[in-house]
Amino acid sequence: MKRLFLILFVLLNCSPLFSQHEFFNTKDSTEIECSSSSLDLGSHNSGISFGNSPIWNGLRFNFSDCGIKEINGINITLWKPERSPGSSIRGIALGLAPFAETIQGISFGLAAVVAEQELSGINIGGLAIVSGGDLRGINVGGLATVARGNLWGINFGGLAVVSEGNLFGINFGGLAVVTKGEMNGLNFGGLAVVSENDMLGLNFGGLAVVSKGELKGINFGGLAVVAEGELTGINSALIALVSKEGITGLNLVGYKVETSKINGFNVSLGWTDVDDLKGISISCYNKIRGTQTGLVIGLFNVADELNGVQIGLLNIAKNNNGLAKVLPFINLHFD
Repeated sequence: MKRLFLILFVLLNCSPLFSQHEFFNTKDSTEIECSSSSLDLGSHNSGISFGNSPIWNGLRFNFSDCGIKEINGINITLWKPERSPGSSIRGIALGLAPFAETIQGISFGLAAVVAEQELSGINIGGLAIVSGGDLRGINVGGLATVARGNLWGINFGGLAVVSEGNLFGINFGGLAVVTKGEMNGLNFGGLAVVSENDMLGLNFGGLAVVSKGELKGINFGGLAVVAEGELTGINSALIALVSKEGITGLNLVGYKVETSKINGFNVSLGWTDVDDLKGISISCYNKIRGTQTGLVIGLFNVADELNGVQIGLLNIAKNNNGLAKVLPFINLHFD
């Protein structure tokens, strides 16, 4: 099960849709000749400009940006831009696909908004919002919102929200929210919420919530919640809760809990499979391979070392003597 969701992470993160190079070939070494001709109404690079003025303050209209340096104010472009190394746009950027090394302010692109290094502010892209570095602010991508650095703020992607750095804030992905770094905040993925590092906050995945690190907070996976580190908080899934390091808190699951240890209150309609238990577990089948400290209630209960109470149709405490090893209805042992 864990491999299934890690495969989902790889597919999402490696998809060409989520690469800024699919929008613009920014690393192409081919020389581009950019004309700087423009009709300017103003002086000292300020006022109103019609054309490819590389430096401008004020209102600027251009068909396609190429080799721009610094634009401050309102920049309106009608067509796909060419490369502009070292460029920055501050203010309001409108057009088919606003593009610069750094974009700060309000940006709207019918196709996309793309920044090679940093993108911050309020950004709306018909297809995507893409940043080659950090992405901050309120961001809406019709298909995806993608950052190769950290991602902060309120972020929406029709298909996915993806970060190669850390992800902080409120994030909604129609299919998934995915990060290679830490994830903190309110995160909703129509299919999955996936982190290759620690995850903290309120996390909901239509199919799964998956963390390769620790997972803490309120976590709900339609099918499963999976953590390679510790799973802590309120955790619920229709099929399974899985953690290599242990689960602490309140657990509600439809079928199975599989972990090394449980601390807290656990309810599984099917099967609880754990090395050590401290607390209360209610399952049809409670299997404690190590030490049970506390209370279990189920149809069939097994503990290698019982230090508490078993209530069920059949109760096995392997550290009891004689007939007390296997008893109906109730069994107990206290060190």
